[in-house]
Amino acid sequence: MAVKSQTDTYRILVADDDPAIVHLLQENLEILGHKVLRAYDGQMAVRMAREHHPDLVILDVNMPMTSGLKVLEYLRASAETATIPVIFITGELSKDVYPAIADAPRVAHVKKPFDLESLNSLVQHFLKQFPIRR
Repeated sequence: MAVKSQTDTYRILVADDDPAIVHLLQENLEILGHKVLRAYDGQMAVRMAREHHPDLVILDVNMPMTSGLKVLEYLRASAETATIPVIFITGELSKDVYPAIADAPRVAHVKKPFDLESLNSLVQHFLKQFPIRR
């Protein structure tokens, strides 16, 4: 299995219960040449990750059905999805949330409201640092 080159299209799963955020991120990432998968709750995010094996997941912490933290637990529990890098986007980093993601491998966080340029840089960094082998 080969490592993707910089010219390959990456699949990025965007999971947020706010359709406006999903749409904004989708447009932004597609301009950069990525294929975007969308999920609007935690259960859908887990299902999409298992079906499509994205190269990266951008995930809201507070979502209906299953929280972003639970989604991360489910992804890490499966050999097929355990190494997918995750960028959390959240309006809050409470004392319960921050410790769960601060030192987790292949995980970063961005606070809402976020700057698209900074998020794009983080996405590119993660895609280079953690290439998915197919």
